Amino acid sequence: MKKLLFHSLAASMLFASVSCQQEMEQEVSNARNSNTYSNNGIQMMTVPFAPELKIHQLGLSTELDGYSQRTDIAMNTQNNIVEAHQSRGGSTIWYHVGKLDQNEINWSESNKYDNGKKPSIDMTNDGKIISVHETSNIFTSDLWYKIGTLNGNRIDWKSGKKYDKGSTPSITINDNGRIVEVHKSQSNYGLFYKTGTLNASGSVSWSSTKKYDSGKEPSVAINNSGQIVEVHQSETTGNLYYHVGSMQNGEIIWGPSIFYQSGAQPSVALLDDGTVFETHTSEGLKNDLWQMKGKIANGKIEWEGSSEYFDTGNNSSVDANETYIAQTHESESSTGGIWSSSALYTDHENWMRDLHSVIANKTLGEIVLPGSHDAGMYPSSLGQTQDQNLYEQLKGGVRYFDLRPDEDMNIFHGPVTGPKVDEVLSDVRRYMDEGRKELVILKFSHFKNFNAQVYSTLINKIKSHLSPYLFDNAYSKRVGELSLDELIQEQGTVLIVNDESYPVEFPSEGIHTYRDWDSSDAINGDLIVYDKYSNTTDYNSMKNDQISKFHQFNGMSQNGQIACDMFLMSWTLTPITDVFSYSRPANANLGKEMKKLEANAQGYIPNILYVDYYQLSRATATSILMNRKLN
Repeated sequence: MKKLLFHSLAASMLFASVSCQQEMEQEVSNARNSNTYSNNGIQMMTVPFAPELKIHQLGLSTELDGYSQRTDIAMNTQNNIVEAHQSRGGSTIWYHVGKLDQNEINWSESNKYDNGKKPSIDMTNDGKIISVHETSNIFTSDLWYKIGTLNGNRIDWKSGKKYDKGSTPSITINDNGRIVEVHKSQSNYGLFYKTGTLNASGSVSWSSTKKYDSGKEPSVAINNSGQIVEVHQSETTGNLYYHVGSMQNGEIIWGPSIFYQSGAQPSVALLDDGTVFETHTSEGLKNDLWQMKGKIANGKIEWEGSSEYFDTGNNSSVDANETYIAQTHESESSTGGIWSSSALYTDHENWMRDLHSVIANKTLGEIVLPGSHDAGMYPSSLGQTQDQNLYEQLKGGVRYFDLRPDEDMNIFHGPVTGPKVDEVLSDVRRYMDEGRKELVILKFSHFKNFNAQVYSTLINKIKSHLSPYLFDNAYSKRVGELSLDELIQEQGTVLIVNDESYPVEFPSEGIHTYRDWDSSDAINGDLIVYDKYSNTTDYNSMKNDQISKFHQFNGMSQNGQIACDMFLMSWTLTPITDVFSYSRPANANLGKEMKKLEANAQGYIPNILYVDYYQLSRATATSILMNRKLN
């Protein structure tokens, strides 16, 4: 009797809270096709369409070559890649040829092509290659160049020729055969440049050498419009500077030297539209690698946001085309090798909208979504599993969020408390208010110290923040049976799915019931998901377990009577603490392993790529590519 009275009281509270929302929801419904609506008395503006914004997430790398250093990379519009490096403990230089395949690079064997140190390499779109390097003779400080032609998995080289004296050269060439080379003086911190033209005979006609600045570790890029960007490290401090230049009559008109970031060992790439990609190492003793993106405007680079961490190492090199970006770097270990990663260069913020023609008529069980494990645990703590808030994760492409609230309306994981539920929901609202045509799934579970009254508080908060966007199922089908177009509707949708008994006992508009594959009452599930983590700290054990579970998945719940809507690939390891370190091998290899997967023997595909530190796994790019491939 006490239990019945308690539930009755809670139901009354929920009914009252829903009733107080009805007026606002009707107002929102009337305004969804207009430019404004009221949210708790505040006039809000909707944007018809969010703008296109291409980003890249280089993510963690896999090893390319052992016991090597001083790597440089070049790529062209055919997604061909060439890489040059120096052997560790020696003065020989080697190359690899690579080919981008989805989000991964297929590399050839390493081939020696000269004696020397600190090579730099670049390539035209028709496969002409130029490489420069320091001499292997420590007494002469000579600089040499070689011209080559890409021929399948090898480079056909011409004989090398001396062209100057100096150290740490960097080379770039465009499709017009215009060449820019920069290097540091062999005896001081002077920075010098040469221009050149690639002749039909395979030689280069060089200009005279001219000084343009002081510093070290210069890197240069030229595009087909003749724009030039040079970056370098200051001679005595960990500061990075850039120049924007243009070529006139064989000489470069350089803009001013402009400070842009603290760091070391910068590298730069440049697209024809003036987009700039940069990577660098942390200053000082740390070996973190960082990425930046900007665009040339009025003789300067307008950088987009701040630098973002993507890996650990030294001496990174970056190049890009309109579709992909790739990097190589040397290990931070003195006995390590060369590592590489690549990333799809596309709009992550609106990827579902951009893939509309591919996925619009698919159910959730027929598409692939990036998923954020313990999505709210982004503040630095022992329980940290992400390092971006939900707004940033949404902009990065995540569409499935694991949220665990406690009785004080905080997000939690184990004994660790995270941000307020209000903060998380405000981030989602901020993203949706920008005019998104995306589906965002918020899964609430692990309700800590909940009762009906606490659950009512959670529902009130969800509706207060997200009412204009909550999906309310008016169809005679379960959520898992609806197409993406039916779910997204006209202005983007937030789908709330709650676990446990509360959504069944206290139903509310816009709130749906989540059930795991093995739930005893799966029949109550509006969305049923196969979610079985591997419970291990060993990457290979997790990988084999998850892929085995996927191959066995038959689209049915454990009871064999009810359809299971989605398969969640739980690509996570479960240490007691330091999730960041343990997640590294899983994140580095996600793209490679998912590229191998086809629909299983029963015709099902993975639907949620569930990861920690999502951007380091490139889960969004991997999901986009899987949707293109599998649909």
